[in-house]
Amino acid sequence: MWESLSMSEQDPREQRQRQHASSMHVPEYVEMNAIGSPRESDDRENGAKPGAISREPTMEDDLTAVEEAFQSHYVKIEYDKRRFSLKKLWKFVGPGLLVSQALLDPGNIESDISQADTSGYQLLWLLLLAHILCIFVQSLAARLGVVTGRHLAQHIKQQYPRALSLVFWALSELAIIGADIQEVIGTATALHILTAIPIWAGVVITAVDSFVFLYIQRFGVRVTELVFGLMVTTLAVCFWLEMVLIKPDAREVVKGMVIPRIPHGSAVQAVGIIGCVLMPHNLFLHSALVGSRKLDRREETREGAIREAMRYFKIETSISLIYAYLINMAVVVVFCKAFEMLRAEGVSYAASLAEGATVLSHVLGDGSKYVYAIGLLAIGQSTTMTGTLSGQYVTEGFWNMPVKPWQRVLITRGISLVPALIVAVTATAHIDLLSEIINVIQAVVLSFTIIPLLKLQAHAEVMGPEFSFGRLARIASLGLTLAIITLNAYMVASVIPLNSAGMYVALIAVVLVYIAILAYTAAFPLRCVWNRRMLVDRAPSYIRWLFGRAKLAVDTAAS
Repeated sequence: MWESLSMSEQDPREQRQRQHASSMHVPEYVEMNAIGSPRESDDRENGAKPGAISREPTMEDDLTAVEEAFQSHYVKIEYDKRRFSLKKLWKFVGPGLLVSQALLDPGNIESDISQADTSGYQLLWLLLLAHILCIFVQSLAARLGVVTGRHLAQHIKQQYPRALSLVFWALSELAIIGADIQEVIGTATALHILTAIPIWAGVVITAVDSFVFLYIQRFGVRVTELVFGLMVTTLAVCFWLEMVLIKPDAREVVKGMVIPRIPHGSAVQAVGIIGCVLMPHNLFLHSALVGSRKLDRREETREGAIREAMRYFKIETSISLIYAYLINMAVVVVFCKAFEMLRAEGVSYAASLAEGATVLSHVLGDGSKYVYAIGLLAIGQSTTMTGTLSGQYVTEGFWNMPVKPWQRVLITRGISLVPALIVAVTATAHIDLLSEIINVIQAVVLSFTIIPLLKLQAHAEVMGPEFSFGRLARIASLGLTLAIITLNAYMVASVIPLNSAGMYVALIAVVLVYIAILAYTAAFPLRCVWNRRMLVDRAPSYIRWLFGRAKLAVDTAAS
């Protein structure tokens, strides 16, 4: 029988344990005692002595915040101490597969086509490196959700001041809407190729038919994951089939994958490859989707169950993103060979998503454009739904407001439909420019997403002392953050036309402001460490105000 203790009667170590337990967000019907074991609030209502446990805790007592969203359709994972099991790995397959679709959306396919035109096979190694980097970053997002039971949007809202968290929310929504525009335009292009309907009509159909896909979620998380997996496999079969038919130079493909080289004039393209693979909304999505696996979080099995889940999710994420790389590689290889053949024949062409079908039909025959369109249609429809899921978690996390999927589809489709229709009606030639602008937005938002993700992993108050980053991991995270910020800053600077002295001044100003805001975001202390004595507390009042410490400093002085 556990004795109920007030916070004032506990020693500091017990207080920290209780604070950490509350940060893990145990639902109202499950409370935590001084050492972190669950107890039933219903016992008090039944007349039991406060703090008493009338039965052994079970897995059903510990629905976390993320798992609550899946409580009608979740996959229960029983913990055991056996070694690796393929049968158990199968239970974890799904979240990484849904996340991988963002790496295959119409915007990325267009980037693959552009890469094939400007640099041929020579940047395949960088495409592979970008996917490996994505595996690492996405594994961190999954790790956050598994350990804490809360997804990234919820943590940002909890740990940052309201004004700053609203900025994070606005940037995240901007990135999601931008990706949604690319997906809607890509799907409309596929419908245009298959049925010859105008692009604007395809945009309207795509905006409406997403409601049909919402019905699939009624059949449970595993059926939903299966349908999305079939969509990705459809795209894979389409491009692998065309890769076999077009017969690329295998030697050049292997050289492109293993020999690092960047062709002259392809630096911007190289940075764009990394920007297209690392998607900010994917971090929110992955940290939430892992909640569909309900772990055994009882006190005696919690740490082992979490470590096991992290290991299996890391394997599942690696397999899913390597699968995505093989599909992206097939797209690049197919169009590399097709462009080579057209150049040899002296035929002019356009390297764009809309003209991809024309290029393939000239090289492989009319049937190939339909294969291309089927793959594009499948992945376009699939990514529109994963984008909707991302937006749903972002809205719920930042506003603590449940949003029904159909409401989220209505909002996102309504917002993305307007610019998509403008592009479709005015001129399809502007789609490439729109995609370039959206890719820059994604690059800017990524930095504001990855900094909180890495900061959260470093704090024991969030992750627990057994799962927080050590010194080596913190140094590696700092290096990764600086590298991503540098690459994204270069990508943003590369789209500014430097044709006058004023533009150079504007470029320098933009870069400095961008770096200053990111530095402020990185330096801002999380709420979970506000009770520590920090250097900022001894700074002048305006410095304390910048870091949200003014009130705390006054309270400390008064006490």
